[in-house]
Amino acid sequence: MGKKDEYFAKMESQIKKWDAEFDSLNAKAKQMSADARAKYDEQLKTMRANRDAANSKLHEMRAASEAAWQQMQSGVDAAWTTMKNAMDKASSQFKK
Repeated sequence: MGKKDEYFAKMESQIKKWDAEFDSLNAKAKQMSADARAKYDEQLKTMRANRDAANSKLHEMRAASEAAWQQMQSGVDAAWTTMKNAMDKASSQFKK
């Protein structure tokens, strides 16, 4: 497996993990009071948008040429960092 294939496999695996974590957080949010749930639903909506943006960038990279995907990698990595930070923040709020 080449470097490009390994990168995509790693990123696609991470998206699946985020989807599972998102589903778990969504289920927990449904158990909250109405006020807390409204605030948390807004965060979940933002997280989903970040996840969708990261996934979109990944699909753009997959369609790109070998040289272009390497240039796009930093943009995807930045989107990944944003998504990870959002997921970490949301998860930590449930632990409070």
